[in-house]
Amino acid sequence: MALNARSLGPGDFGTLAVIQAYVTFISGLATFESWQPVIRLSARSRSRLGRAASCGIALDVSAAVVATAVAAGGVLLFGESIGVSHQDRLLALIYSLTLLASLAGTPKGVLRLNGRYDVIAGNQLAQGAAVVVAALVLWAIEAPLIAYVAVLAAIGALYNLTLFVRLLVYARRENIKLFNPLRSRSRRRFFWTFLVMATGTGVLSTLVSARRHVALFLVAGLLGDVAAGAYSVASRLATMMSRLTGPLNQVIFPEMAKVSNEESPSRLNRLNARITMISACVAAGMAAGGIVLQKFIVVLAAGSAYADASLLFAILFAAECLGLAGMHFNPLIQVLAGTKPLLKIMASSFIVYLPLSFVLSGWIGIPGIAWAGLIASALVYTAMMLVSQLLLKKQIRITENIPGLTV
Repeated sequence: MALNARSLGPGDFGTLAVIQAYVTFISGLATFESWQPVIRLSARSRSRLGRAASCGIALDVSAAVVATAVAAGGVLLFGESIGVSHQDRLLALIYSLTLLASLAGTPKGVLRLNGRYDVIAGNQLAQGAAVVVAALVLWAIEAPLIAYVAVLAAIGALYNLTLFVRLLVYARRENIKLFNPLRSRSRRRFFWTFLVMATGTGVLSTLVSARRHVALFLVAGLLGDVAAGAYSVASRLATMMSRLTGPLNQVIFPEMAKVSNEESPSRLNRLNARITMISACVAAGMAAGGIVLQKFIVVLAAGSAYADASLLFAILFAAECLGLAGMHFNPLIQVLAGTKPLLKIMASSFIVYLPLSFVLSGWIGIPGIAWAGLIASALVYTAMMLVSQLLLKKQIRITENIPGLTV
């Protein structure tokens, strides 16, 4: 990010950021977080793993095709309203082709469930190294924007495809049988269960990340590419936190799911309280550090041309820290009550965020959009904490009323 921001400048970097955000947003809308239902359906019974993986692969392939078509159509119809100008449509169409390779959901679920975090981490490290090397080469040869789009698109597609191939190799070695999930009535029933679960997690994931993308679209559409470049630098530096929480969540989600199924509600309540306290302290410390070092971090990473983005970084980083503090609530709530409470929380926060961002941006400019995001994140954290407590207390009361289960 730092090399790209320096070499492209605020204008071209803003264009690149809007294109990437648009494709990611469409990916969230049209694809599914299939790794979560793979884990949830197979955590208690590994005999279901073949069926779950087969459903996930079928869903991933279908969704990838639909997402690519939706992304291409959206660029042609609504591109300018989100900051993709007429002359940049070709760049957005090129980057949209990466959606055809969006096949990494099911592989992540199968590999995580079987403890093969080394495979996922290895792929992520390889992708990160490839992006850094590519950025260095593109910067050295002073490549145009279209070269950045093509190279970054190729790296993203290759990451997903290699992970999918690793799944096929692993399934063959471990004798995980894959089949057509629509061939028989019983398989279709299981596929329907998988689809409903995946739809819930997919919508939930989209709502979680939508604020970040919508904010960039608002800045680009209202103020242009240069403002979008500054906001994107602040946002991407702030999302260093989500890049940390992403791998952590890949470990924590299956572990919390297992603990929630195995431990008694009272023990789970005590564990949740400890994790909440520790994560809140860590997040507060990190947010304070971001406030103190805001200008140093932005200038060091992206250069003096982006110094005005320092305040944006501090606000957005604090919002990301709230996400870190509440990361453990997600699997806990899903195990105890499914995705419905989380969907309600995220949808409500998004409904609050949109008008609030318009009001605050009209009052104090671009920082208003960042402040709206921080307020929405605080509301989400509070709601998730309260819901998890209510669900745990409900489970404790149920357990106390069953003889022999009180702990």
